[in-house]
Amino acid sequence: MRIAFAGAGYRDMADALLLSEEESCAILLASPPALGIEQSSFLVREIHPAPENAYEVRSTTRAQLRPEFLVSIVQRARQEKLSVLFVHTHPFAEGTPAFSPIDSEGEKHLADFLSRRVPEIPHAALVVGPDGCAGRRLGQSEPLAVVQIGSKVELLYDPLGNSDVDERWDRQVRALGRKGQATIQGARVAIVGLGGTGSVVAQQLAYLGVSDFTLIDPDVVDETNLNRLVGATPSDVGLAKTEVAKRLIQNVSPGASVSVVCRDVTDIDVAKSLIGLDAVFGCTDSHASRAMLNQIAYQYYVPLFDLGVGIVAKQGVVTHISGRVQMASPGLPCLICASVIDPVAVRRELQTDVQRAADPYITGHNEPQPAVISLNSTMASLAVTMFMTAFTPIPGEARLQYFNGIAGVVRAATLRADPSCVVCSRSGALGLGSKWPLPGRERRQ
Repeated sequence: MRIAFAGAGYRDMADALLLSEEESCAILLASPPALGIEQSSFLVREIHPAPENAYEVRSTTRAQLRPEFLVSIVQRARQEKLSVLFVHTHPFAEGTPAFSPIDSEGEKHLADFLSRRVPEIPHAALVVGPDGCAGRRLGQSEPLAVVQIGSKVELLYDPLGNSDVDERWDRQVRALGRKGQATIQGARVAIVGLGGTGSVVAQQLAYLGVSDFTLIDPDVVDETNLNRLVGATPSDVGLAKTEVAKRLIQNVSPGASVSVVCRDVTDIDVAKSLIGLDAVFGCTDSHASRAMLNQIAYQYYVPLFDLGVGIVAKQGVVTHISGRVQMASPGLPCLICASVIDPVAVRRELQTDVQRAADPYITGHNEPQPAVISLNSTMASLAVTMFMTAFTPIPGEARLQYFNGIAGVVRAATLRADPSCVVCSRSGALGLGSKWPLPGRERRQ
């Protein structure tokens, strides 16, 4: 498990706490890790720095909070079934700070107290120094990774410390650095939709060094896919698109772990398989699936790279060629703020055939749209590059890009997030984890 901060939450907290040469404390409230999900997170929702009058004892080597400062916060945790995270600084630590014997002794008392006041909920501790931090389960030795997820994804504390990079990646290491390449190789990535854009994304991520994939798509290959489905041959007609992509990835990287799910991500149990991952690529033209991935990005702090391509042809003449790539992540505007998701289309796509036929507000049907591999590849490359700049030190600030294929222009843009957005705002689903429902269907029998 890990401790996950949204946006610039960790950096802002650490900078404020380290202003003092005395040890400083804060108490965090977080949604607890999702049950049964590997590598799930404590989703930090609130940060409460201790004011001056909250300390019973405070020096350069020790800090102890007054019980009355804890009471109201712990009461909130009890009522809302939240995890409590205790943070303190080691202002003069060099390198990654370590928990001291005094810290361990104090945590035993806190863990015992919380086991009675907020039972059956896990809690954690975090020590912060000028050069880094370390996390662990409260009162235990089990380490917890610490990550900040926003426009950049920063692994702040990695108890595994895995930075092995072999010679194969030499040219990339020269650009990304060894730590950047190790981060890419350690990332657990999902691709939802393995068609014209998703198959290109799969190929590029495999070459980039990603070695842990989850592939989700309910469809099989048909003849009309063969003009743009990278890795597919005529003999693959009738084969699941996920299997074609798996073969493609493992041909590039034989040691890669690839899990395939030949179902729709709008089924809630399928969507939940994304909760413990590091990033998701949304390569689907379904509004319902976009709504699901958008929700997970903010509700569970799982960054989404959403992409799409559009070609408009009238009477055999192409009038528009456009594309869009957007990173949806805590601290950034979501797909609803970008007006990408049509709620009417979401409702239609989540209906059964019987419900759709009976709905007086839904008319017509979807026509197949034009698709060309070079345009799909353009947007897939922009999305993979955006992922690379978010996860490694390589420079790149764009988190929303528009492509005009006729003018040959890629334009970076910014959006203003809706402060009351039902998904990405503090008053919406942000960081609520399992406490908030997902916008999909229960598994169909």
